[in-house]
Amino acid sequence: MTLDLRPKAETPSALIVASHRGPFAKGADGVWSRKVNGVFAAMDPTLRETKGTWICWSLPRPEQEGEEATFEVMEDGQRLYDLHELVLTPEKAQAFYEGFTTEALWPILFCFPSRIQFTHSLWDTYREVNERFADSIARLAAPGATVWVHDFHLMLLPGLLRARRPDLRIGYFLHTTFPPPDVFGILPWRDELLKGVLGADLVGFHIPLYANNFAACCVRYLGAEPTWRIRPDGGGSPLHPGHEYERLTLEGRATELGAFGVGAQAPLLARLAGDPAIQARARELRTQLGAEVIALSAERLDYVKGPLERLRALDLLFQRHPEWVGRLTLVQVAVPTREGVEAFEQLRREVNEAVGSLNGRWGNATWQPVLSLHRGLPLEELAAHYLASDLCLVTPLRDGMNLVAKEYVLSREDGLVLLSEFAGAAVDLPDAVRVNPFDPEGVAEAMHGALTLDPGSRQARFSRMKASCEARDLAWWGRTFLDRLEEVSLAHA
Repeated sequence: MTLDLRPKAETPSALIVASHRGPFAKGADGVWSRKVNGVFAAMDPTLRETKGTWICWSLPRPEQEGEEATFEVMEDGQRLYDLHELVLTPEKAQAFYEGFTTEALWPILFCFPSRIQFTHSLWDTYREVNERFADSIARLAAPGATVWVHDFHLMLLPGLLRARRPDLRIGYFLHTTFPPPDVFGILPWRDELLKGVLGADLVGFHIPLYANNFAACCVRYLGAEPTWRIRPDGGGSPLHPGHEYERLTLEGRATELGAFGVGAQAPLLARLAGDPAIQARARELRTQLGAEVIALSAERLDYVKGPLERLRALDLLFQRHPEWVGRLTLVQVAVPTREGVEAFEQLRREVNEAVGSLNGRWGNATWQPVLSLHRGLPLEELAAHYLASDLCLVTPLRDGMNLVAKEYVLSREDGLVLLSEFAGAAVDLPDAVRVNPFDPEGVAEAMHGALTLDPGSRQARFSRMKASCEARDLAWWGRTFLDRLEEVSLAHA
């Protein structure tokens, strides 16, 4: 399919999706392509149906003039929807993305306060970018339009937009974890951020725990009045508490809270898994690796993903269970992220050293325990890796959801998932082998236990995981959130 973006005049829109970056990229050859991202895939059908507008920021391009640009997204000559870009200078973009969102919000949201860095000037930039989004959406939104704001880059936007356009139906979804009050309260701008999010009619999180933490922050720091319910099943796990906050009221205005765990693209993954070319590529991968058992990890290279802890666990597996030496290879797909940020550059160096040390200690001329790929893989190639792998290692120290676990399950009929209990996916996949990623010895023993699980138990657990992933896939997530937003908005009217 041929994709093209053509400049056009601004027009009012009944549906606006606001996110940090846009769903398309222009290559050096001048050809536009789609980015691989769950949010982009979820929003695309709805925007097509409504002929809505996607708003994001971009760096300057030669064909752009001024601080904003609207494009008509065309595919094979047919108009899909509009894309509106706010142009940020490289300096402003760096202060916004690599500065406040990466060095202040990211470590706070994932409960790594020792890594936080912030200045008042970075906060000023963050607020300025959110203000620009609010000004543009207020101008572009049709009367009574629906606006869906995504993620921590735009936490101020719902409140700013509510002040400008109280007629709008506003939803907000946070794709990360959310910490308890003692952690989030470290930020000097905690009140502004919380009030910003409460400007929405509906605030969505992946799991109830994150919603409860957010509500607790609003109660403690803003004096919001909470409404909650007791779970019929009693809950009882850290990720699935026995009570859930449903609503927060502040200054006479109510905001609904909900847990909507994002799913993976079930129909697409099923199609890829059934593709003979991808199946052949999976067989080729197994032949090339030459290992009896293949484990896979696929993620951004980020300290919250726990790459060093996972490599330590693999080392301990070989020490404690030497029968896996020469038989098991871990394929580690580590997608570069936030290049140029020192904390992430340091992590890259440490991971490379750990991989080299592991291969040097355990490997030989015909077998290596770790194959490390420092690049992103197209979904077709990733699907081949899913098919080729016997065990999927998803062991982040913290994670909002983690779709790799769900994608792996949807790509296969049998297999093993080793899953961190601190990933949101642990709520949706209770049949995965759960581990504490901060305990490498425990992870090593869990790997051995999973690999020696009897086939009948393994198959039964996998079948239940697959049924869950198929029922609550990406399309379900987008539809459920927007339907709930409509219900909430009508109730507030």
